Amino acid sequence: MALVSFDIFEYIHDSRQAHGLRAQDYTRYRRFCAHHLRTVRKAAKLPQGSTAGFSKLNVTSENASSTLHVEVQLLQAERAWAYAMDLRELHSRTEEPRQRQHVVQRLKAAVKAAHTLAAIAPGFCDARTALAAAAYWLQMQSQLRFELQQWEAALDSAALARVITDRLAQAGSSHFALAHAMLEALDPIVRLAAYQMRVSGAQHATPAAIAVQWYDSNMKGAEDRVSATIPEYADISAALDKLSAPTGESVAFANELHWRGGTVSFASQELAAQVDRAQGLLKAASGDNSDSLDEMVAAYRKVGKTARRCHAESAVAAQKSQTAALDALLSAYAAVQLYSVCVLSAIDVTQLFNEAQSIAHTCGATTNSADALLGWLAGPCAGSPLSDDKNAPRQPGLAQVVVCYDKIRQRLTALQRSVTEMEAKLLPAVRREIRTQQIADEAVAAEAYYTCLRNYYSALLHASPACAQYVDSLALLDIVVTENVPHATALTAQLAKRDLPPSEATDTEPWLRNLAPSPDKIAQASEAAETALPVVRGLCVGASENTKAWVHSPASRLSLVANTLAKSASVPQRVPHLVDFTADFAVVPIKPLFYDLAAPAIDFDMSAINAQADKQGTSKLGSIIGSLWGSR
Repeated sequence: MALVSFDIFEYIHDSRQAHGLRAQDYTRYRRFCAHHLRTVRKAAKLPQGSTAGFSKLNVTSENASSTLHVEVQLLQAERAWAYAMDLRELHSRTEEPRQRQHVVQRLKAAVKAAHTLAAIAPGFCDARTALAAAAYWLQMQSQLRFELQQWEAALDSAALARVITDRLAQAGSSHFALAHAMLEALDPIVRLAAYQMRVSGAQHATPAAIAVQWYDSNMKGAEDRVSATIPEYADISAALDKLSAPTGESVAFANELHWRGGTVSFASQELAAQVDRAQGLLKAASGDNSDSLDEMVAAYRKVGKTARRCHAESAVAAQKSQTAALDALLSAYAAVQLYSVCVLSAIDVTQLFNEAQSIAHTCGATTNSADALLGWLAGPCAGSPLSDDKNAPRQPGLAQVVVCYDKIRQRLTALQRSVTEMEAKLLPAVRREIRTQQIADEAVAAEAYYTCLRNYYSALLHASPACAQYVDSLALLDIVVTENVPHATALTAQLAKRDLPPSEATDTEPWLRNLAPSPDKIAQASEAAETALPVVRGLCVGASENTKAWVHSPASRLSLVANTLAKSASVPQRVPHLVDFTADFAVVPIKPLFYDLAAPAIDFDMSAINAQADKQGTSKLGSIIGSLWGSR
């Protein structure tokens, strides 16, 4: 028989919030529990009343086999608990002793139903459901002990309930925040019981800290004393140890992500397993093995998908209860999403860069020698590029190189948007831990570097024999030398001042290798552009004097629009701007109010307007209509 999995805390939280307890209406909630209990009993084939009479049918370890039996015990406990809380409010107004006795009796009934569930749950439920049932029983028992003023027993039950809930959270329960929200109702009990027991430091500590301190100092190693108030303490401790320890073929996960020198902790054990597998594939990946690369990409996409699902589940829980633990969990899942996006972007950039370099090497456009470059540009190539053959190997190859670099820039721009979106979901501590601002700066610096390469190969494409657009090529090379290279150098220098320490660079090495441009790479791009600049300038034999002048004066350079190679691999055409503005020219948006203010100052040609009106209204009918409506 398959073990039953049931989220007890979510079920109770939803029932309480939807049926009266949002407005502290215990009477309405008790009536809901009584009515729904009859429905569930009928579905579980455990009805206690019929036309023949009343027959008591309890849930036992022999007949318990489905979630309906869990619901029966929970509704019984919740019905008795709601009645007790209703009587407590009445007792606070009347202070009659019999009402207080009635409160105690109803709490005892609630504890009995919860204890029955905790006792039979290990037989047909999984480990997490059984521990959740034990935590629920301990919460009820803590309230009963508090009502009886048994301070030590109340503190034992509350402390153990919190320890179980925390352990379930670490094991990856999706709705553990709801359990913490229910535990917050025990905070007054913990604080007053700790005061009565004279717990040291309890006056200035939080209830959660008091409970953990009490468990560590007064319950661990004291099974004889604790078993007097909690008979199942030994079994619960064994179940907790079994939940956190690796068994059989399973592998223990730390539920942590180590990235960029920081650590992000999260609750989902499923996500931890996927992250561990993806990181293993990343370390073992080989650039020549496409199968391993595809497997690695699929693994990181699965990590991102699971992180988004866990974040959505936690967001739903956040709408029901706001806790500090839930806020930290939401931030952690967002950080894992960002990690997946960054690695996938680095993989895409690496693939496109390798493809572009391979095509450029095939075309012979990777030389830094002026003589070799001049021979490559001026000499004939296979297929005669000056002919009408569209399958000449040089031009389409260079066009595809530019396409690759345009795609790289698009990937980096999308990465910057993703970082901005994810950063808004992260807590400040997580932002500092993984340095999200530095991620965005690295993407900007990488985009500047690849812009240099893109413009350089675009210039070679314009200067190829098939295009012979030497003026455009010269303009692009001038942009590389005077703008792109200095910009990329400045950004890289800023990153070098706050780079990762050597001890922290091991887990981020793929990211650093694929996206962080080095000064040496930028220097190579600058050297290639400076080598090509005089070669292309020498090819501008038929250019005018004005065209040659702006090479030495960049301020007088023609303004060229970027080509559309990202959309088509065909040869681009030059599209000049019609107007060039000076650098200090500022564009100011015009608001409609300015048009209203400027209208009286406009000098209209009324004679032309009247002449046009006369032409339109020369007929008699038009004159009559015009006189009636006052147009004349």
